[in-house]
Amino acid sequence: MNFKTLPLRAALENDLLDSLTTDYDLFEENLDTLQIRIYEGDTVLNEIVDLYDLYYEQNIAGIIVNGHLTVNAPIIDFEPDTYSCFLQVHGSLTCTRLVAGCAEIIVNGDVNVADVMVAYYNHGNVEIAGDLNGELLIIDDHGARIKGKINAATYCRGWQIPAADYTDWKKILIPDIAAQLLDEDNYLFAGDVRLLKLLQAGVPVFKPSLRHISADNNPAPQVVGFEAIKPLVQHLPAKYEDYPFALAEKMPERDDLKFLLYSGTTVLESLDLDIPDYFGIVVTGDLIVNGNIVNEETDGACSLIVLGNLKAKNVIVGGQLIYVTGYVAVQELLMGIYNHGEFNSQSYVWAPVVIADDYRFHFSHLATVKVLDFNDDDDKEIIREKVIDELFDQEDWFLYYTTVKEGIPLLKPALQRNVITKEDFLNLLHVPLFGPDHLRLAINEDGWHIALNKGGEIDEDGEAVPGSITAIHTENEKNYFWYITDEDTIGTLIEDEAENWVNVPNDAEVLKAFTTIEGYVNRKIKWNNKLIKTIDKDQLWKLIWMFRNTPDETIFQGLAVSVFRRVLYAAEFPYAYIFTKYQEDSQHRGLADSPYWLVGAALLDGLIAAGLAGEITRSVPLSERVQELNSILDYYWGVHITLHERFVHDPIDKSFMCGLNGMLTEQQGALLRLDAGVGSFIIAGTHVKDLDILNELMHPFGVFPKYFTDADEEEETELKKIAETLKSADITQLHEARVHQPKLWDYVYNERGDVKYWQEWIDDLKNKIELAGGSAAIFRGEDDAPPMEPELDHWLTWCEKYEAISEECNIIPE
Repeated sequence: MNFKTLPLRAALENDLLDSLTTDYDLFEENLDTLQIRIYEGDTVLNEIVDLYDLYYEQNIAGIIVNGHLTVNAPIIDFEPDTYSCFLQVHGSLTCTRLVAGCAEIIVNGDVNVADVMVAYYNHGNVEIAGDLNGELLIIDDHGARIKGKINAATYCRGWQIPAADYTDWKKILIPDIAAQLLDEDNYLFAGDVRLLKLLQAGVPVFKPSLRHISADNNPAPQVVGFEAIKPLVQHLPAKYEDYPFALAEKMPERDDLKFLLYSGTTVLESLDLDIPDYFGIVVTGDLIVNGNIVNEETDGACSLIVLGNLKAKNVIVGGQLIYVTGYVAVQELLMGIYNHGEFNSQSYVWAPVVIADDYRFHFSHLATVKVLDFNDDDDKEIIREKVIDELFDQEDWFLYYTTVKEGIPLLKPALQRNVITKEDFLNLLHVPLFGPDHLRLAINEDGWHIALNKGGEIDEDGEAVPGSITAIHTENEKNYFWYITDEDTIGTLIEDEAENWVNVPNDAEVLKAFTTIEGYVNRKIKWNNKLIKTIDKDQLWKLIWMFRNTPDETIFQGLAVSVFRRVLYAAEFPYAYIFTKYQEDSQHRGLADSPYWLVGAALLDGLIAAGLAGEITRSVPLSERVQELNSILDYYWGVHITLHERFVHDPIDKSFMCGLNGMLTEQQGALLRLDAGVGSFIIAGTHVKDLDILNELMHPFGVFPKYFTDADEEEETELKKIAETLKSADITQLHEARVHQPKLWDYVYNERGDVKYWQEWIDDLKNKIELAGGSAAIFRGEDDAPPMEPELDHWLTWCEKYEAISEECNIIPE
């Protein structure tokens, strides 16, 4: 077949090599001596294409085929590390064997190999836009990308092929070849020149029918005792015992335990682990389950140990030990249920969805899957987004067993789109995640960094910046940029390996990426909407004005307005508050992970920013924060203090606050800790007579002012006597003690005196009242609950109020 040649320099000048990642501009000395071969139309070659020889012996930098390419011989690259002749096929490629080392091989269609494709070492690049059809695909630390289907058996020792069929050379090599090539550890580098020479010569190297893994070759299962199993597993590391099944060794009935043993690669149609006859199943090889691994009894089921790789459609288990030494590849759903089981994987894990329902997954550092917590509200939203509705009942409990048994797909089908419309683009730029004063927002999730830019800003040339969407995936280094073209359509740029942004068509990969971005944005909208709150503005305004201690109303009004607006901003625009408007403060408060106290945090930080409250960390001595302390004391009472020498080393604490409040008694002043569960002391002042109303206004925001004062010893002794009598839950005594409730509350809530005693007392009192209330207390709040005795109901409500507060506060039992 005739071809024309072109100097490498001319090929670069004519933009023929734009799709390549190699920077040929660095070849300045060879730009005119190195040649490019160009074949026009469909091409047939009948000789071996040696990419290494073409480059080093014939000065051929690359081959471009503007059509389909058929090579009735191997295409092979012997060079792993420097340069070889590239191959760019604008159609499909057919050959007997394809071996890629450092060469760039780009095929816009399918690749069809009669025997095997091998991609070795990490300096090369293979991109196949279509399918790979052949008997075997071997990838050894190589960046091969196959966008279509892989219709071949696969071999890999690492992450490059999710769920490879083989990871052991002895299983794919003809025994004579294995004896010739493998070292004492059964290791072989796929770029070993001995192997490449055999592939070049067309010598049979691999076992036939590798694609046909079936139950026909299953080992016969053996029923064995523990003594036969122990040598197989006693060397394996375990989380909670010396080795997997070590617990069985200590069981009195050890000699009666039965195990099912498969010696070698095993293929099953399905595996139900509700097998009471066996303590465990052990497979000394790969386990391939074409259907599901499942069990219904999650409080004790048959265990499973796989001394190899595990592949299955779904794995939904609980109540046993599952241990896999190789990788785990699940097509749909991997789920663990209840706390009586654990799943251990020592290698890579691939699964579209992994869910833990009070279950322990122990994955190695190689696993990159995200485990969703079924009991976490945010994760529950993601789960509902991904799995079919039939898996849930009306109360959102999991109905896994009967549904899984039906054999239907458990994951919702992925949304398929054919085009990115202007409406799709603009919808993303008008989501309610933007605040009223921002044109940009960012989303960071699962390795994606998404930037939405509404546009409208004026650049240095006086032009309005157009809207855009940027998406960067930090793990697979895929970067996308979407914009509105002059033709009013949506254009896409991607960043190539030379960090240049290039226009690309909206192909399947781009469409999938855009849909993925939409999914993350919509997830954040749901998150945002759950956090939006309606604030009683009159009550908020009244609360803020309680911190006024200046005769100049105009000055304070400005401060009050700033706090007021900040709290309303948090209530109305949660996402914008946390991730855009007050990003630094939100990081300090941990609001991204704990957003439900957002409005309370906004109130506290607003007061601090206005100088109406101060934050004093407990991580350093108080002497390093005395300026902040005196600033608050000066604002409220016009005083400054000199610290005791112990605070040269000690941080602020409750005893210090008690002493300070004793000093402020003459002025009826109260220095408060505005407790919201943070470790530092957020302090502000008020008048003692205003404490009750301040608490009433503050509590709805999840902020609980604490007034630390020293206890009166005699008073506390008398109160303890009353408290002890109440633990009998006698109705008459409870009623008579109502008069003491305010003082009891003062000691418990404000952590006065014997803090440990009062915390334990209120817990005991709640338990005794619940016991006395019987079924009325158990079913309290439900529609058909029996009526509860009013006095018990009154005190139980009182205890529950404190329980709710204590969960959000830092108790300081000093």
